[in-house]
Amino acid sequence: IWNKRLSGKHAMKTIFPPHTIADSPRGYKGFTVFETDDIDDIMHYVTEYGLVAKVKVLPIWESKRSTELYKKIRAGL
Repeated sequence: IWNKRLSGKHAMKTIFPPHTIADSPRGYKGFTVFETDDIDDIMHYVTEYGLVAKVKVLPIWESKRSTELYKKIRAGL
């Protein structure tokens, strides 16, 4: 799956490579950090890896963009 993902048109830029965490007694968990501006990239990632592992997506935004949006919302109130 990894090689297929890297060669596809929906490859995301890896910011932090995959890491595994021991979660005794339930087994193992892991995480990685990707960067993309295209929601389709995320959908393809979840679809492909969801067949072999439980995948959870947690979006992270830059603080600057969040602050700007918050200021716009507050100004409109």
